[in-house]
Amino acid sequence: MSRRALRVFALLVVLGLGAAPAGAQWVSPQSDKDLRLTWNSERMGPSRVLILGGIQNLSRQPASRVVLKAEGLDESGKIVSRARGYVSGDVPAHGSSNFEIRIVPSGSERQYRVTVESFEFVDPARRGESP
Repeated sequence: MSRRALRVFALLVVLGLGAAPAGAQWVSPQSDKDLRLTWNSERMGPSRVLILGGIQNLSRQPASRVVLKAEGLDESGKIVSRARGYVSGDVPAHGSSNFEIRIVPSGSERQYRVTVESFEFVDPARRGESP
């Protein structure tokens, strides 16, 4: 490649990098540290386990679109069953909501674990805006 071609290439690279959107910014994922879960599991016959629980929101913003993951663990801690659950509506700021997850057991579960799979904190001032 000639020197002139290298200069043109370098100029194009610099111009291309300079054309990046000015509004771009890094966004960290939201942490679920302000969401606390409590639950109990209850066997409902041979083919169903019902996990009943509550989620407490310690933050100053409502939590919306909360998705929960329930996993059945065997004696060694291996996941042997799983199900997804949804919290109905928003979990109010400094408030709580209940949830229910139905899981089909494998039969070898010794305990269950429930975690927050996804959610978003909602800014009440921006509630009516569309994305």
